[in-house]
Amino acid sequence: MPDVPVLTVASIDPVLRDSAIAAMLLDLPEAVAVRHDITPDGHLHRVVHDWSGIRDKHTQPLDHGCLSCALREDLLPVLRGLLGSPQRPTQIIVGLPVSTEPHPLIHAVQPWPGAGLLPGARAAAVIAAVSPASLFDDLFGDDLLAERGLELHPDDRRSVGEALATQLEYADIILFDTPAGRREHNLINHLTSPDLPRSVINEVDTPSLVGVHRSPDDSRGDLTRLPAIRSTDTQEIWSLDLHSHKPFHPDRLHAELQGLGDGPMRARGTFWLPGRPSVVGIWDGAGGQLSIGTAGTWSGEVRTTRLRVTGTGPQRDSVRRAFHRALLTDQEMERGLGRWNGTDDGFGPWLGDHDEMDIDDLSA
Repeated sequence: MPDVPVLTVASIDPVLRDSAIAAMLLDLPEAVAVRHDITPDGHLHRVVHDWSGIRDKHTQPLDHGCLSCALREDLLPVLRGLLGSPQRPTQIIVGLPVSTEPHPLIHAVQPWPGAGLLPGARAAAVIAAVSPASLFDDLFGDDLLAERGLELHPDDRRSVGEALATQLEYADIILFDTPAGRREHNLINHLTSPDLPRSVINEVDTPSLVGVHRSPDDSRGDLTRLPAIRSTDTQEIWSLDLHSHKPFHPDRLHAELQGLGDGPMRARGTFWLPGRPSVVGIWDGAGGQLSIGTAGTWSGEVRTTRLRVTGTGPQRDSVRRAFHRALLTDQEMERGLGRWNGTDDGFGPWLGDHDEMDIDDLSA
């Protein structure tokens, strides 16, 4: 029996998400949709439905602060039940809570050696539903999710742009509620790939999304494996691929955070600091909000400070200069890294000790 494809719909707008799910159900009459939302009082609400109506619904309190964990704990048993039922669906559509990042669910569904959390299913296309009318404001504005009532938990301090950018960058197709113009397509080309398919919701070719096979080795969302920039800069939209084998100087990095993280930009990548040369620092920001943290250790002696920045506005050259000012100089590199041993670099609250893997927000 072939594996059941699981399509995942992500958005920062519940109406767009539900419209996309409805359009897909019309194209896939034997599919079942599983939709989750966070209620105003902090409960996880689940609805299971098909094209004919609601099959089941359930609401439960969030017992711990990890929404991804709670979502997986609720969703996986539901999916197992659907896969084992006499009315086994031909396809399953998962509607994520608004502003949720899709990759934790994909990792749970996608089978590879050592996984097997959901036998009988495979990860198909990830769909990001967005509105061209608000795309620039959503990505580059300084609104926080909490200011729009879109936060996933009380401590969710992400910007709207950070959540939306992550969904776009991880998607296999982007669905618009209205046709997008040249400006919006150009922005998406810089953030993702010029080859990323796009459609209007009511014209989506849903059967083609079922045939998508997400690879277990898919690098989308992996800040240590960012793809090369393939789009041409315009007067309005630009991208920089800033990279060096050198680490950031901690003091100068603190001084340059405003220039590297503030303004209408989307920035992501990796870095390292001389006092913790084995630690992979990750950089993830949008809308004037910057999240930094750690993602394991470097492989061997290969370390890279690399930021990929997409922005709109006049600050392209100033970002480049700020990046290079924050790096160690050649003379500082020649003096060696040993002098940094035991030195407080000021990033402990966000990077933790060398053996810790904490991630928190650092406002630019």
